[in-house]
Amino acid sequence: MGQLSTTDCEQIRSAISESLDGELSQVEGARLEAHLGHCAACRAYSADVARTARLLREAPLETLDFPIALPSRRLAIAGRMQVGAAAAALVVTVSLSAVVGSVGGGDSDLSVSSASASSAQPAKLRFTEQELRMLYRASSARDGLNVHGRMTM
Repeated sequence: MGQLSTTDCEQIRSAISESLDGELSQVEGARLEAHLGHCAACRAYSADVARTARLLREAPLETLDFPIALPSRRLAIAGRMQVGAAAAALVVTVSLSAVVGSVGGGDSDLSVSSASASSAQPAKLRFTEQELRMLYRASSARDGLNVHGRMTM
């Protein structure tokens, strides 16, 4: 027949483990038996695995002196909330710096682009209406950023 491929033996060794648990179909079992009939390495592997499984099944159960605690779902949720809170803090910081920058530095390019993207004029706070428009634009930009912060949670 020729030499057996390594992948064939790997599949058979996987089937050996499944056969010990009674998970093989009749066709798979017949294929396993046929392979074990002519492959000495897989036959030795099968005997070792069967012996190890028998020893493990016969061994008495151990009782622990301490409880094993698995992490709860609360920790995972708390981690997500921390990420969301950090994102919200970042949004607030960026929004406030945009508003403060537009209020404090009327001639800077950053304040012009963040406070009023549609107008090319520098923002000056001489009139109340202009202040209100700038605050409205900054708050609507902040609300747009908050939507992304909520989506991460």
